[in-house]
Amino acid sequence: MSRHLHILLLLVIGGALSACGSGGGASATSTPGSGPTPASSSAASPAPTVASAAISINVPHAGASVRVPFEISGAANVFEAVLFVQVTGADGRALCERRVQATSGTGTPGTWASVMAFPPPAAAAPVTIRAFSRSPRDGSEENAVTRSVQVSAETPAIVIAEPRCNADIAQGAALAVNGTARVFEATLMVELRDATGTVVRTALVTADAGAPDRGRWNTTLDLATVVAGAYDLVAYSISARDGTPENIFAIPVRITV
Repeated sequence: MSRHLHILLLLVIGGALSACGSGGGASATSTPGSGPTPASSSAASPAPTVASAAISINVPHAGASVRVPFEISGAANVFEAVLFVQVTGADGRALCERRVQATSGTGTPGTWASVMAFPPPAAAAPVTIRAFSRSPRDGSEENAVTRSVQVSAETPAIVIAEPRCNADIAQGAALAVNGTARVFEATLMVELRDATGTVVRTALVTADAGAPDRGRWNTTLDLATVVAGAYDLVAYSISARDGTPENIFAIPVRITV
């Protein structure tokens, strides 16, 4: 064999061995199942979208003990941001109901808050808070949520005993208001306010006893020129420290034709 042929044979054999080694090495070091991850598995699956409740009650907490008057607040995303908040007794009778305006609605979540006042029970008793909206189609209740709490028998400084929350009063009639109070110098104010908060009737009232005793009080508001509509009947005392209203007790009433 010539020297040139010998070199040629060595080059051919070496190339074959190199090609065999590079292919075999990749196979020998691969791990079953460790191939490339399919593109469809490389991205995390999107989390399912969970729709928020149209109405929620955040305060008071379920099972809490509350003292009238007490605040109820929550969130809502309802038509025109209008909802209704109601407190019912164990017998299902409504103790008070308010129309509430949330900060936003109709597709934009908002927050809401209201204060409920009614004469406290003689002994601590369970009540149910209900919040709901009304259908723009037929006015039926929808999106209702409930929460059970306990109402204390503790009596607030001022109570409006009559009329009751949500009472209907005939337009032009005299509105008789009475209740009890335990306030400084036995003096309190009673006001009728319209939906904008404007005071349309007011009376300075003196109870038959002052703090620390509880006295009874009564007054009459002339409704001769008060138009029909929704109003708040509010009783409060004036702070001896800074002259600001305190011990506020307010209930919604309706003046009807």
